[in-house]
Amino acid sequence: MHGLIFAGLRDYSVLRLGEDEAEKLWEDVHFETTEAYEDERFGAQLQRLVAATGDTPDELLRGFGSYAATTTFAGLFPGYYAESPDAFAFLLGIEEKIHDLVRATIPDATPPRLHVHELRGLGVLVSYTSDRKLCRLLEGLVRGTAEYYGDEVVLEEIQCMHRGDPGCVFTVLRSAARPGYPVGAEGA
Repeated sequence: MHGLIFAGLRDYSVLRLGEDEAEKLWEDVHFETTEAYEDERFGAQLQRLVAATGDTPDELLRGFGSYAATTTFAGLFPGYYAESPDAFAFLLGIEEKIHDLVRATIPDATPPRLHVHELRGLGVLVSYTSDRKLCRLLEGLVRGTAEYYGDEVVLEEIQCMHRGDPGCVFTVLRSAARPGYPVGAEGA
């Protein structure tokens, strides 16, 4: 797991628990934002945060994902956020613009594989595969990205590794409540 994810989770811990409690939770955890770490270290820290907050792991991952999208990654990749006009354009380029960069610059980094396809102007289809099976984190990241851009979306997971599928697949559709979008239009 990339050290940036640890940094984001630490910051989210401060938001959720306050500075003093978060400091206790992280006092024996050391990481560098430019390194990759064993997934088990992230899982252990996540469980500690689950115990401290009382959230379920899924609730915590969704909340952290949303926070990471709006705060952590928006601060780390401001140029990419600025060049994307909306959440859908952002998602369409994330694999090439962010994940490939991470793979090229950080030894042993293994971000998940995302395949994002446009759904003829209606939204996007996001396919996710990772041995980590952190689909709730991805769900939070997608929701947070939409929130960052002010896009209203309808998100539905139509396949899930936790239900025995080979990967997770989400539809992320433009909300019909948002004026100006061609919901139902052909080839937009």
